[in-house]
Amino acid sequence: MKKSEEVTIKKNNKIDLLKIIKSEVNLLELPFFELFTKGLRKKTEIEYRAIKNRGNQIKEILWSVSANSKYGYPGPFDREVHKAIEQIISEILREKGKIKNPIPFSLYNLCKRMGIKGGGNYQETKKALERIQATVIKSENAFYHKGKKKWISSVFCLYDSVIFRGEQLEDGSITEINLLFLSDIYLQSLNSHNIKSINYTYWRSLKSKIASRLYEILGIKFYGVRNKKDFSICYKYTTLCQLLPVISYRYFSDAKRQLNSGNDELIDTGFISKYKWSKNGNNDWLIRYWPGERAKKEMKNGQKKQLEFKEDDYLIDSDNNGADINIKKQPESEESEHDIELINQLVDLNVSKITAKNLVKKYNNESIKDWVRAIDFTNAENKAAYIVKAIKEGWQLPEEYLREKENNTAEEEQQKINSLQKKEQEKKQKILQEEKQKLDQIYHSLDPDKQKEIDREAENSLDDFWKSQLNKERSKGKISKILKATLEEKKREAIKEWVESRKIYDIKNKI
Repeated sequence: MKKSEEVTIKKNNKIDLLKIIKSEVNLLELPFFELFTKGLRKKTEIEYRAIKNRGNQIKEILWSVSANSKYGYPGPFDREVHKAIEQIISEILREKGKIKNPIPFSLYNLCKRMGIKGGGNYQETKKALERIQATVIKSENAFYHKGKKKWISSVFCLYDSVIFRGEQLEDGSITEINLLFLSDIYLQSLNSHNIKSINYTYWRSLKSKIASRLYEILGIKFYGVRNKKDFSICYKYTTLCQLLPVISYRYFSDAKRQLNSGNDELIDTGFISKYKWSKNGNNDWLIRYWPGERAKKEMKNGQKKQLEFKEDDYLIDSDNNGADINIKKQPESEESEHDIELINQLVDLNVSKITAKNLVKKYNNESIKDWVRAIDFTNAENKAAYIVKAIKEGWQLPEEYLREKENNTAEEEQQKINSLQKKEQEKKQKILQEEKQKLDQIYHSLDPDKQKEIDREAENSLDDFWKSQLNKERSKGKISKILKATLEEKKREAIKEWVESRKIYDIKNKI
C-alpha cells in the first residue's frame, strides 16, 4: 500500500484521515451497532443465529449483543465513534505493529476524525464510548480467534474500560489523559492480524447506512470467493437482515424498498456491478451480489505482498547453508509410495526434485499436503519459491483454504454418517422382511380353524375407519391393496402375540 494512503498528516490542527484503515474481521461481518435511531431507545438486544460447519460438526452458532439498560443500545453515532477508534488502532498497527493497552485518545481528536465540531459533541462522544463499553457480546462458535485457530464461545465486551481525564486509576493516581482499554479477545484478535483493510474515505462517503454496512459484509465475502468460478455472493434476505441488522419485512415489495437504495448506491459507486433478487420459498428471498471494479481493486490491493527473498535461498536447502544434500545416494527403497507422490506434487509446482525430497524428508508431511492444496488460495507469482518458504517457516495456511477444508471435512463426515445410516436402515429392513416371512410361514402352517381365529383377531384390531372401509369393500366384492396390506400386518401382530403368550408352543423358536 502506498505511503500516501496511510500516513496521517497534521497541518494547522487539521487531521488528514487515513484513507485505508484496519477493521477486525469478525466485527465487519457480525452485527453490533444499530444502523438507525428509530426505535433505538427501546432496543435492548440483537441476535444472529445460523447453522454452520465447525470442524467436523454441524452446529448452531449464536451471536448476541445486549445493551446495558442504563446506557442504552449502541446506535449510528456510536458506530462513527468506533470507526474513529479504528483509525487510531490502524495508526498504531502501522507504526508499532502491535496494539497494547491502554490506548490514549482525546475527545477533540475523535470529533475531528468524525468531521464534527466540539462543544456538545464531546459529551455525546464520551457517552458513546461508555455505551460501547457497557454492551455485552455472547458468542457461541461465532467469533473466530485467529491466534487460537478456533471458534470461541464466550461472553465479552469490545472495551474493558474507558477512563477519562481526571478520573482515578487502579493505582490511585489521577490520569491526565483519556485512556481506552480494549478487551483481551478483541485485542488478541487485532494482534493476530485477523483484520481487513477498508477504504475509510469511501465508507464515510456512502450516504446510506445500509450501503456502508453492506460494504463491510460483502468486502469480507467477496475476498473469500475471489478464486472461484462463480464470483458472486448469495444471501437469504432474512439472514442478511440479521447481519445488517434491520427488521425483515413480510412482503417482497417492502423488502426491496428497504435494501435497494443501499444496493443501488453500491452500484453507482462501483463496489458491486449488479445484484439480483429471486424467490426462496413463500416467506423468504435470495439476493445475489456481483463485485464491481472498486471491490476488485480493493481485493487486488489487499492481497499480501510477496515477501522479499531470494528464490535460490529457498529452492535449495538453505537450512544447510546452501549445500545440497546428496539425496540421490540414498536408497530409493527408503521413500514410501506416499513420499514419492508428495514429491511429485511438489515437482509439479516447479519445486526442484532435490528440494522436494528434502522437504518431504524433514518437514511434517500433513503440512506439505495442506500447502500443495492451499497454494492456489494465495496470489503467489512464483508458487515454487512461495511454497518452499511457507513450509520451512511454518506459515499459517490461508483462511479461505482452511474454511474450505473445514467444509469438505464436514461433508465427508456427513457422507459417512449417511452411509452408516443407510446400512443400518437396510439391516433393519432385512430383519423386518425375514420376520415377516417367518410369521407368514407360521400362519400358513396353522390349521384352518386357527387361521380363521387369527383373521378375526386381525379384523377386530382394526380402528373404526378401517372396519368401516372393510365392510364397504366386502359389500362390493373387492378389497383394496392397501386394506389387504393393513390386514396382513394385523395378522402378523396377532401371530406374534400368540407366540409370546405360548398359545402356539411348537413354533416358538421359529422367530
